[in-house]
Order: sequence, then C-alpha cells, then structure tokens
Amino acid sequence: MGNLLRAPNGNGIVLIQRAGSHSLAIAAISTFWPDTVVDPMYHPAYSFPLDQQFSWTGDQPEVALIVRNPLERFRSICAHKPNRTLEEHLEKPIYGPLPFGNYVRYFRFEDQLEECAEWLGLPTLLPHEDASDPALKPNLTIEQENIVRQIYADDFILWESLNNKGG
Repeated sequence: MGNLLRAPNGNGIVLIQRAGSHSLAIAAISTFWPDTVVDPMYHPAYSFPLDQQFSWTGDQPEVALIVRNPLERFRSICAHKPNRTLEEHLEKPIYGPLPFGNYVRYFRFEDQLEECAEWLGLPTLLPHEDASDPALKPNLTIEQENIVRQIYADDFILWESLNNKGG
C-alpha cells in the first residue's frame, strides 16, 4: 500500500496491509475529516482528502511503522484473498515485506495499536476492523512456515528485535 497517514499533530504512520491499516484509516477519517465519504469498494485510505493523500518515500519526518508477527500477517493475507490458493500465496504474496525507511518508532500490532492511535492524536478505542474471516486463515506446515520466513526474512528480524526489547 505505502499510504502515509499524516496526523494534524505532525506524526505519521505508514499504513501496512494486514497490520491495522483499516482501523487506523477509519479512525482518522472520522476524527480528522468527518465529512469524508468512504468508498466501501476500496481501502479507507483512498478516501482521505486529496491534499492528505501521501505516499511513503522512506524519508519523511516523524513517521512510524506498525509491525505484526510476519507469520500471522501472512495467514491474514491468505484469509483476506481466499480466491488464491495457499500455494499461490507462497509463490507470490500479494503483499510483500515491510517497506524500508527511516522510522522514528515502531508499534507492535498485537499490543500497541492503542498507543499508536494516541501518538497520532486519534481516539484510543480504535474500531476493530477485521476485514478477513479468521476461519479462512490457513494452518501452515513447517515447510510452508520456512518459505514464509524466507519471504519476510527482514520482517522476522525486526519483529524479534521489537519483542526482545519490549517495543
């Protein structure tokens, strides 16, 4: 996706598919641009006002990133696009690894979304917008997990470093 949500307080977050982007975008629209009509056919970030639609270039100031357990993110990707087989997802994931950049901080998807919302100046009770059916998340074999670990190798390194130092 690479959309950048820039809050009026100057802080920003790169919106990452399957890592809270939908919930954050919905909260931003209702908080910062309440008159905006969201097109349900597209991710809510595409409904941001035109003068607020930014792409992540890797070097904008005061931008953070949400990091999700890469295995769970991959499983969620599969559930979100059930028209593709697991093998197709493993061969060519529709959402790649996290974008590289100069981030001022990281938030863990699993336990720091509310902290991220507060940092952006959003209400801290984010709407839970789970766009995929948990029952559609595949169970992976060890071999399949190893493929996911290869595809998202840098994401695993980042994820593990965030968990080892507590954020």
